[in-house]
Amino acid sequence: MCKRKETTKTSYFTLEPDGFSIHTFELSRQLTPSEYYSIKNSLYNQQEKSEDKSWMYQDKYKNHICTLYKEYGIRIKLEYNQGRDMDTYFIRIIVNPRKLIDPKSSYIGILPPKESSIKKLKKEFTRLFEGTAFDNDINNYQLTRVDLCTNIRCDNKKLFRELVRVLRKMPTPPKYTREKYKHKDKKKANRYNKHYLRFHCGTHELIIYDKTYQMQDNNLVISYEKMPEGVLRFEVHCKRAYLRNVEKKSGKVSTEELLWQMVQESEERIINHFDRCFPDTAFVQMEEIERRIKASAFRGKNRKAMLELASQLQRKQSVDKALQQMQKDGYNTSDLLDKFEKLGISPIPLWKNFCAKELPGPVELLRAVSDGEVAVEYLKVKYK
Repeated sequence: MCKRKETTKTSYFTLEPDGFSIHTFELSRQLTPSEYYSIKNSLYNQQEKSEDKSWMYQDKYKNHICTLYKEYGIRIKLEYNQGRDMDTYFIRIIVNPRKLIDPKSSYIGILPPKESSIKKLKKEFTRLFEGTAFDNDINNYQLTRVDLCTNIRCDNKKLFRELVRVLRKMPTPPKYTREKYKHKDKKKANRYNKHYLRFHCGTHELIIYDKTYQMQDNNLVISYEKMPEGVLRFEVHCKRAYLRNVEKKSGKVSTEELLWQMVQESEERIINHFDRCFPDTAFVQMEEIERRIKASAFRGKNRKAMLELASQLQRKQSVDKALQQMQKDGYNTSDLLDKFEKLGISPIPLWKNFCAKELPGPVELLRAVSDGEVAVEYLKVKYK
């Protein structure tokens, strides 16, 4: 007979070396009609003389897209908008600053959070666009979007996959809308959405996704790059209205200065946004959920509703859908999630017989990794 041997092991969630910073931003500038057509014609004429005829094209919205500088992490859009009283013309430049500074860098890495990074960024922007159709002074553009970001690495694939699975069931925060990844291939979209969470608000978005899956799915893995067991990326996409508010509070600042300010404040802003939107609770197994509910002061209908929600979430794909079903079944679901928060646990159970008894929630992860690693004990079973 085979003998079962159980060993308690420890795995860790750790912050990637770049810490909290920026991974993408958008620059924008309004053009005159003559500037717009001059840039557009210059680019198409340049493409006609080159061997590659695919880097300048028109999208379905009739914007002109330039991917000539994609190896430097840059994508450019020339935008023409017809208005009732006046037509408007814009250039929008989307920049991956890490790739601009070092085109050979990994897609996992983000801009190192140092003031010298901003200086290098400005220098490379100036150098890249010198002598081209584009203005090469970064301060002559407005900052219209900044994506704050951090990457958390896990050294155990089983723990990482289970964390991704329970995270995607989390509830939509109040005043936010859940947006799903869309693709013409519905099967691809469904697969991607198993690794991706996006919540939209008027001024910003909160995003959590499996960066390792996204890189492999989009062929972004460099041949010599050793991939970790899993990297979980947290992002806060700050839109123009959000950035205007930051500018007003800071006084008149240049684009360069605003970028550095957002880098400096990235850790605080990311943690605060996720802390306000999600409860600081841990994911535990169903048996532990039941034990804590029965040992709590909650009684009668409250206890029954809590147990029912946890039971529903063994099958339902999100807390939102489980709550909708319970409301149809006549349950009172108001403040139901607050009751779980008081117990320090999520209503979303881990898989039955999962190797770990507990996994950290997103708020605990973000807070803890900024100070050090997060340890998770799990059971490794071998048969001899």
